[in-house]
Amino acid sequence: MQPARGPADASPDSITGLARGAGKTRVRAFDLARGLAVFYMILVHVLWHWGAPATWTTPIGTLISFLGGPTGAPTFMFLMGASLAFSSRSTFSWLAARGAWLVFLGYLLNLFRGVIPSMLGTATGVVTPEQIAPFTPWFLLTTVDIHQMAGLSLIAVAILRTRTSPGWIWLGLAGVIVLAAPWLRSLQFGTPLLDGPLTPVLGSAPNVYYAVIPWLVYPLTGAVFGTILARAPDRSAIFRRGGLLGLALGAIGIAMVVVNPPTFDVETYWREPLPFVIGISGIVLVWLALCDLATRRAWLDRRLGLFYGWSSRVIPMYFSHWILVGWGVGITGFRDLPLEAVLPAMLVAVFITAKVSPWAVGLESTPAWLVRLFSFRSKPVAGAAPAA
Repeated sequence: MQPARGPADASPDSITGLARGAGKTRVRAFDLARGLAVFYMILVHVLWHWGAPATWTTPIGTLISFLGGPTGAPTFMFLMGASLAFSSRSTFSWLAARGAWLVFLGYLLNLFRGVIPSMLGTATGVVTPEQIAPFTPWFLLTTVDIHQMAGLSLIAVAILRTRTSPGWIWLGLAGVIVLAAPWLRSLQFGTPLLDGPLTPVLGSAPNVYYAVIPWLVYPLTGAVFGTILARAPDRSAIFRRGGLLGLALGAIGIAMVVVNPPTFDVETYWREPLPFVIGISGIVLVWLALCDLATRRAWLDRRLGLFYGWSSRVIPMYFSHWILVGWGVGITGFRDLPLEAVLPAMLVAVFITAKVSPWAVGLESTPAWLVRLFSFRSKPVAGAAPAA
């Protein structure tokens, strides 16, 4: 039996900013997976920025890196697309404005988590430029991370939904993007007027961690999954079938890796080659099936309330933890802590982030003037839920 829904059910989606459509119930498995995703991302970012490199390859460091991988950003992006099927007010202007706001928050975060602490740190002698190389102020300011990628992906989804509803065309486009990604990412037009703006999309610069190509594949496939789920009379059955499909995709991804082994490092993860996309997509589907199973066990669901709370304020949590990580380098040093120190530091970072993030809830609100700016096309987009 499905557990009773909590207060978070009334809140808008934390990524798209959209309220539920009329008659649309909240998907608790999405909330649980999203809350866990932000938790894992906090752990892995503390590990990689405060922990010494030797801690990354320890058994627990490897586990944290894995949890911060497939069940982190890919799940986060998949759910951004999947949540659209349960939303109201899905006009182009709203989605495009929300995407632009996320991009702005990404560069604002660059300023506060990187540029300011690095300049103060080098000016006061806490760290030297050599210690934090190649992270110069300009490198840090122009870094493209999840905020920028999510925002630009949401704009792309908004444009696509004005033409067609999530379905086979979306899956086909996702396949084309993944297959064409190696060629697309090598494109250079020879002029800053084009190469500069396209950098966050194609990811040709070294400080572009999450580029739209090929990461757009996750919200595209997520939107199709969400559409199927929203129409299904038995959602649990859809999660189970998705989990079985995920096992098959995982097996295919493993087979491709065995036949032609890629490098297993964070840069390869950021670039998402075809075996990674197939394997990670499988892991995401299996993970969501497990999250759905957990939410349907009342005794377990009651003990997961903390993660549901975090899911309702993902943007403030993500924003706050990065500022804590950036400024915390002044105390911990940059990649200096041994394993026995970085593990409790992770818990401290999670605790502080959870306490501080409510002060940043205003970041979730897309400014009305920005919505009006994109209101030249304001009718509901294809596949949108009716307004509440």
